[in-house]
Amino acid sequence: MHVVSRSSRRHFARACAVLALAAAAPALHAAERYSPPASAVLTYKLNASAKGFKINVDSTLEWQRNGSDYRLVNRGSFLFFSFVWESTGKVGADGLQPVRYQETRNKRVKTAEFDAAAGRLRLPSGNEEPLKPGTQDRMSVLLQLASIGRADSGAFADGKVVPFRVAGSSQSDNWRFRVVGRDKLSTPMGSIETVHLKRERDHDDGQKIEVWLSPAHDWLPVRVLSNESDGDFLDQVVQKIERP
Repeated sequence: MHVVSRSSRRHFARACAVLALAAAAPALHAAERYSPPASAVLTYKLNASAKGFKINVDSTLEWQRNGSDYRLVNRGSFLFFSFVWESTGKVGADGLQPVRYQETRNKRVKTAEFDAAAGRLRLPSGNEEPLKPGTQDRMSVLLQLASIGRADSGAFADGKVVPFRVAGSSQSDNWRFRVVGRDKLSTPMGSIETVHLKRERDHDDGQKIEVWLSPAHDWLPVRVLSNESDGDFLDQVVQKIERP
């Protein structure tokens, strides 16, 4: 009968432990790719142009985390002009996982549904397509950027490109955000150091989006600028950040 010494058993146990850690390492690394921030309410100064009318009012971005659920709402209104963009979904190992996105602009409502169980994406136009892993909506992509920054600030080195799949009105599209530099943003909160990202497009048409994230404030979007092809624009600059 072969007898295994205590020393051999110890070496075997250590080897098993090393193998177990090695096997777990990829899963741990994957889990650390995203770190969504704690709940917050951002008040912005909204400057906009809509159909030739200039607008200057306050808007809000409400980010709520409740366990594995999230709710993100951006809203603003002024006389004839109003918008509410709302994203709801889950928070998991892959960061934000939208379930429903609703866009209300001057009482016109568009809704997208992300059916992970069926693997289908139902778009506002009525079109339906396969739901690709990691697909975001036009609001959740902002907090997904924050989640990436919190997990790994190196992901936003100058020149880096961060890709996403984002649901639109009639189809999902590939979005690419390029880090274009570090800017100082002047606000009532003082001067804020930001990481400036700009959406790259294959063609110079349609909506253009720029985002300024603040590393000192959980990588939250302290400025969001969108320009439409018809000349309309919407520029939101943070005035204060509150924690519920």
